[in-house]
Amino acid sequence: MRCPFLDRINELRAIDRAYEERPNFVVVYGRRRIGKTRLLREWISRRGVRSVYYLAQLTSHERNLSLMAEAAYEQLGEEVLRGLRVGRLTDLLNLLSRLGADAIVIDEFTYWVRAYEGVLSELQEYIDLYMEKYNVLLVISGSLVGLMEEQVLGGGSPLYARAASRLKLDPLTFSYLREVLPGWDAIDRVRLYSIIGGIPFYYCLVQGAGSLREAVKRLILNVDSPLMAEKDLLLREHFRELQAYNAVLSALARGYNTPGKIADATGLEAGYANKILHTLEALGFVERIKPLHGKRGFYRVKDPILRTWYNLVEPILSLIEIGLTQEAEKRIFERLDLHAAETWEELVKMHLYKQYAPKGYRLTGPAIRGREEIDVILLDETGRRAIIAEAKWSEATSDEIERIRRRTLRKASLVLPQDIEIEKIYIAVKKVKGAPPEDTITPQQMEEG
Repeated sequence: MRCPFLDRINELRAIDRAYEERPNFVVVYGRRRIGKTRLLREWISRRGVRSVYYLAQLTSHERNLSLMAEAAYEQLGEEVLRGLRVGRLTDLLNLLSRLGADAIVIDEFTYWVRAYEGVLSELQEYIDLYMEKYNVLLVISGSLVGLMEEQVLGGGSPLYARAASRLKLDPLTFSYLREVLPGWDAIDRVRLYSIIGGIPFYYCLVQGAGSLREAVKRLILNVDSPLMAEKDLLLREHFRELQAYNAVLSALARGYNTPGKIADATGLEAGYANKILHTLEALGFVERIKPLHGKRGFYRVKDPILRTWYNLVEPILSLIEIGLTQEAEKRIFERLDLHAAETWEELVKMHLYKQYAPKGYRLTGPAIRGREEIDVILLDETGRRAIIAEAKWSEATSDEIERIRRRTLRKASLVLPQDIEIEKIYIAVKKVKGAPPEDTITPQQMEEG
């Protein structure tokens, strides 16, 4: 079953605009499995242009040039490309442009850069000296986000300021999961979204699954299941030594959320733990949460696949390895709703932000005072009016929701400054028993809204 192409309409339009305004240079980047290759191949297919597409390899410069020339021969059919050997990417791109390629796409270009950094200067030479002579669109993409931002897009890069368009692909929003699994209950779609986030690759793997349990079996419950190895594959793209990074991420998932606490949990020095956190934050693997009107922040695992791995996969690894899959499945489902609760809070934040951002509201960090905390807060432009929400991944009656609302209002009076006016309070729950009160959010209502 072919996986549907979801969203990315704005990105397709951006590439279209760049194509219409040729010659042009476009950069596409984002984490592993985010859908860069599918986007580029989809654009080529829809546009029907005379193109060369090459997926770069983590191999020598000479081998990449040879493989790219082979790919170009297969796609353009020009005899001059058969068995071609060139020494520089500049020369190969120049030749392909002379042969009438409308678009040249080098996918996973960061692998090529990692193998031979000089390829950046060769690409720059083509862009600066030759590309303007041809009616061509040049596109490069990469999964190594840090390398793309520093060595391709950064101020010190040979390619700095040369891209007409920089497209960073973000995860898909929750609403698209309904297109892949239309027959599911919305609650189970939230649970699954907590496992795979908005990573399109995993949408394809669960397509057609008849239940959440079937999807979990596909993703996790075998030694060769996709999520079993994904953590190491993701980290090895960026780091040679995984032990310290793995220890920090595992500690974060267990609730040790400051450099000092992580140092205590892992045995690493606090300064080293802090350095690792900054590196992971730059890559988008973790994020720093800064409380409203507070100076001290804390960290959490941001990447959905890493969060799933440390919360759900790591605890059952030994069971999978010795074949106790039923026990492993049982333990996953014992922990799944706790895991989903964090994702539910994030979904509530984004649901309300989408609704209130056009009215001038912005998301803030949580408000914390002692043991009291409000996690979902939006402030207006003046900083004096607030929308707040309490997100609970549980079932509740109408009366219970109203009690939660009153408690949330009392809590807000303790943790928020007195000059902030509470404009509205939302209560977000897994399911309402009976008719939901006004300003209640459920998974079904979120999908429909």
